[in-house]
Amino acid sequence: MFRKPRRHHELEARLRAERPTPGDELVRSISRRVGTRPTGVPRIALAGALSSVMLVALASVGGISYAANAVVGAAEVVKKAVSPQSGEEAIAIKGISAGRDQYRPGYGWGDDKHNHQGPPGLNRKGGAAAPPLRARPAGSLARTVSTAITLSEQALLFISVIDSRGRPLMITQSSRRGGSVVGGNRVTGMQTKFIRYQVLVPREIPLRLRLPSSLLRAGETYRIRVVAFDPDLNKSTLIVPFRG
Repeated sequence: MFRKPRRHHELEARLRAERPTPGDELVRSISRRVGTRPTGVPRIALAGALSSVMLVALASVGGISYAANAVVGAAEVVKKAVSPQSGEEAIAIKGISAGRDQYRPGYGWGDDKHNHQGPPGLNRKGGAAAPPLRARPAGSLARTVSTAITLSEQALLFISVIDSRGRPLMITQSSRRGGSVVGGNRVTGMQTKFIRYQVLVPREIPLRLRLPSSLLRAGETYRIRVVAFDPDLNKSTLIVPFRG
């Protein structure tokens, strides 16, 4: 019989304890919208409607909710709320994409052989000596920026592109002319401000992000921001600047 490691039980309990709870007024408001009375209606019945509203509520007080499907056997890690970095806007994430490495024997999520204590080691290939990045034309309506990062352990990545004020830009995930690529795999879905990717095999991770050319100004500096959470929710952040 499969049993989850103790740390995963502790993690799930912590996530449940810290999850945001909707107030009575919010529940009544949503109940009115869907034409139901709040009396006698279990709150869990409103979970679908509440999920998007809670994300907006978190953003209004300076929080970012990451919906993270981190697979541990048959278990899922559901949510982790973190605060944005100083000077950056709080963002409500909607319709976040999901991608991950293909499973390989011996590389199950949370395996001790592929994880270590402390935050993930997260670095840009070539380090500070690497040549500066520049967005390249990709047709008349898009530009792409490419780089690679190295990761020392398994991690859930959240990838975004931000401007000089810390505001995330839209990323084109899929396109007939070639969309965004993470870890050698094309990502699919609608345009998004955050790409989520689960790395099961620590290695060098290639990135190619496709951006609408209308969002980039020639000569201005933008940044690729990669936030990595390991299976124990230790966090690392990497910033890679590039020119529009």
